[in-house]
Amino acid sequence: MLKKVNRLAKSKEIHTAFAQGRTFFNPFFTIKFLPSAGAKKLTVVVSTKVYKNAVDRNRLKRIIRELIKKRLPGLNTGLYVIMAKSKVTKIKEVEALSSLELLLNKTK
Repeated sequence: MLKKVNRLAKSKEIHTAFAQGRTFFNPFFTIKFLPSAGAKKLTVVVSTKVYKNAVDRNRLKRIIRELIKKRLPGLNTGLYVIMAKSKVTKIKEVEALSSLELLLNKTK
């Protein structure tokens, strides 16, 4: 789990990141990134269109958060909204994480 300082939890901040943030995407993930002077804040979104079962959605979120936790010192400060697409269900976890890492590198 991410530290409270690094969680993007307020809906106002999430809507701001969606409206004003820059979009980076690949076939498996979409990242909305809004640079800001504050801390690095992140949230992970996995909709029911991706996985119907809450167990599967939450598992994917936990896996993504662990990757983010390891990569956090190298990220730029700002608001990050990471959204999983439905194609992520058709690949292995290792491939999905490497795809997400490449996408995070683009945000620099």
